Amino acid sequence: MDQTTSIIASGLRSRAETLDIVANNLANSGTPAFKTELERYAQYGSEEAIAANKGLDYTGVSPDLRKSWINFSQGVLESTSRPLDIALEGNAYFVTESPDGNLLTRNGSFQMGEDGQLRTREGFKVKLTLPDGQPLPPNFRFDPTRQITVDKQGVLRQDNVARAKLDLVEPADRDQLAKSGNSYFSLSDTAALKRAAGVEVHQGALEKSNADPVAGSIQLVKISRQFEMLQKALQLHGEMSKRSTEEVGRV
Repeated sequence: MDQTTSIIASGLRSRAETLDIVANNLANSGTPAFKTELERYAQYGSEEAIAANKGLDYTGVSPDLRKSWINFSQGVLESTSRPLDIALEGNAYFVTESPDGNLLTRNGSFQMGEDGQLRTREGFKVKLTLPDGQPLPPNFRFDPTRQITVDKQGVLRQDNVARAKLDLVEPADRDQLAKSGNSYFSLSDTAALKRAAGVEVHQGALEKSNADPVAGSIQLVKISRQFEMLQKALQLHGEMSKRSTEEVGRV
């Protein structure tokens, strides 16, 4: 592959990767508490090429998507009037117990299971503590037939009796969080978690996605046009190379 073709192919690959990220953001603009992703590129050159050319400045490089950057900014809180919809204002996450281990989320669209446990839409159990922060007893259950109220501190009550409290946590470094699906985050180092402080809990509300559908649509069109231009450039380069070969053959 000649250098021009390699450069164009790298551009096509980077635009395709960005297109996937932007399309996913746009598709989840209605997902509660969804956090948008942005691409983060770096220049890539093989170690052999860099060594042979005495540095990156003299080596043909291509854009390389090292990782996507997550925008953790707070989404707008929207009232739903549904008692088991819970929104967080501040740097905090719910802890859920999934089959793959504990996952963090800000999507507070919960439901009451028949077993008296507070669960996510996917059926994951929401981690709670006693109102004083101590662990819940193994036999703890809510009464599924009675309404639950949640105060600003995350204390859950039934019949005006404090039964439990949301176990809200915050990571020491949010950059260590990795997405697990569209609403959940995993963290390999659970020791980096601590109890959230300065958070306000809102019952009957959900945090909206921080994805801007208008900006996302415009970006999607721009990237699609860039992709088409690179495709045409690759086609034109191929035709020029073919003509050059034919002319040389005639000579």
